[in-house]
Amino acid sequence: MYKDFLKPVTEELQDFAKSCNSFSLGASIKFQEDILEIEENAIDKIAIIGVTESRSKQKDLIEDVEFSLIRTQLYELQMGNWTIDLYDFGDINYYDDKHETETVFREVTNGLIKDGYIVVILGGSPSLGYQQYRAYDEVINKINYLSIDYKLRLGNDESQTTDQNYLTKIISNEPFNLLDYTNIGFQTYFVAQEKQDLIHQLNFEAIRLGVIAESVKEVEPFSRETNAALINLSSLQGSDFSSTKNMTPNGFTSREICAIARYLGFSNKLTSLYVCDYIENYKKLDHFLVAQMIWYFIDGKNHRPEIKSFDDTQYFDKIFVPTEGYNYIFYRNVYTNQWWIEVDNTIDGERSFEIISCSEKDYEEALKGEIPNRWWKYFKKFY
Repeated sequence: MYKDFLKPVTEELQDFAKSCNSFSLGASIKFQEDILEIEENAIDKIAIIGVTESRSKQKDLIEDVEFSLIRTQLYELQMGNWTIDLYDFGDINYYDDKHETETVFREVTNGLIKDGYIVVILGGSPSLGYQQYRAYDEVINKINYLSIDYKLRLGNDESQTTDQNYLTKIISNEPFNLLDYTNIGFQTYFVAQEKQDLIHQLNFEAIRLGVIAESVKEVEPFSRETNAALINLSSLQGSDFSSTKNMTPNGFTSREICAIARYLGFSNKLTSLYVCDYIENYKKLDHFLVAQMIWYFIDGKNHRPEIKSFDDTQYFDKIFVPTEGYNYIFYRNVYTNQWWIEVDNTIDGERSFEIISCSEKDYEEALKGEIPNRWWKYFKKFY
């Protein structure tokens, strides 16, 4: 059973959580020993776990990774009008053999997802992003994966999965479950042009940091379709966050990363979030920021838009945009202002349509007679 591979939150931390005021997360969060009290019919539940594995390769030095101070800050935060059950199941046991840690990480994540949890993982080495992805092998057939990262991790396909090649492993290793991949926030001077070209040839998305800095709302259409996401804390600018192995002067601000975490929470499809590349440097503001990111993700999950039929005119406007080459059909949620576009998915003469998420920018492109970017990316993927 996967719970056998988790070291429970310390009694000291549990006592601290219980001492927090009645409106705080600490007062309502449940721990591993409360597992018998879990309601089998609970629709929504979030499990927080940690993984202290910091090595990119087996021979690497072990960094100090510990999450007690993050948990302390998180437990003290006040809850919103939330209905989702919260659990903190502690940390995955540490193993001298990195491969063993990877196997256990995958199995624990897989078990929690199968049991209906939305899993928030504190880490640890970004290389474990590959094991997060592989945890879905027996869960869904096709996966949409998203990473918030200042690099495209397309290093050489070595036998070991490392911080630099985990994306290569996701794309190239069997079983081939990857339907779509999106990078948010890459910084051009860290990414060779050939890697950018490869992402575009595969009809995946890589969105520069500057694009998101202009409008963080551009993240939302991509996060809406995502099953699993990774936030590399090295993608934050060094002046806002320094508890990471790979600080850079540029990156997301604290406000931007919290907004992104909330957009990820809004997704009805996302069931795991891996927050990684954390090392302990005892800087209180850094613990606070990670705790607030998790708070925003949980808040997003608690305020997800209801799933409604696109035929329901009470919730959706259906908008036709005729152009010379194609007649586009858009749907707009009148309450959330979220947009979708219909794509002809005819295969072997069998007519069908797929409705995929897009942004208002795609609609504006269609009005100008241009091909909407999201429509074109999806079309090229299958034709």
